[in-house]
Amino acid sequence: MMQRQQTGALATGIVRFSQEGHWDQDVHHLLRHARREAVVAVSNPTHSRDHLRLGQVVVDDLLAAGKQVRLLYSPDYLELRDRRPLLRHSSQGAQIRVTDNDFHNVLIIDRTVAVLWSGAGADHPYAYLVREPALLRALHQFALLSWQSGHGLAGHLDTADVEITPTARAVLNTLNLGLIDEAAARRLGMSLRSYRRHIAELMIRLEVRSRFQIGVRAAQLGLLDDTPHPVASP
Repeated sequence: MMQRQQTGALATGIVRFSQEGHWDQDVHHLLRHARREAVVAVSNPTHSRDHLRLGQVVVDDLLAAGKQVRLLYSPDYLELRDRRPLLRHSSQGAQIRVTDNDFHNVLIIDRTVAVLWSGAGADHPYAYLVREPALLRALHQFALLSWQSGHGLAGHLDTADVEITPTARAVLNTLNLGLIDEAAARRLGMSLRSYRRHIAELMIRLEVRSRFQIGVRAAQLGLLDDTPHPVASP
């Protein structure tokens, strides 16, 4: 587990530990024990591939368990990442924001424990485990304010990032045509329930809250076809 470098610091609720060895597994072991929520803010990541891979797995697990997950990233970090896991996390319910504001790498679990760590290129790498209540409140407040000031993930994606199925694209086009749900479902040869489910999934994928916003965002990303979708046979 975590190798403390300052054993006396435990009494203050702040422990420094080494990023060498298995610190990735240690951090994600903490994350897996989240009971209600996790806030993950990454501005300058480490070079560890295990850190990224484990992070994706743990976030998947938390979302599957119904936990609230907020993810905050810097634009630079976003450039380094495969967008497909991000889109999957968004579709599963993770709340993802991107901000240009300066912030530290931090993980906060249930507002009871936090981990701060340095990123790649740090002259003096550090990682701190924090349990001190006053500092935890300050870290959580700062992380939440940074998250709220950010922008949705969709604003940082392009057409290549937003992979939608042919069916979802056809649904987009019926929305663009202004068809009522019943007519659109008949046009596409699907049930009304399936049609509305596709619309709900598109809202999640494009990070919007209304059908009008779906159309605006789809147009921005070039996801709408000029050629009308053929009418399904009765």
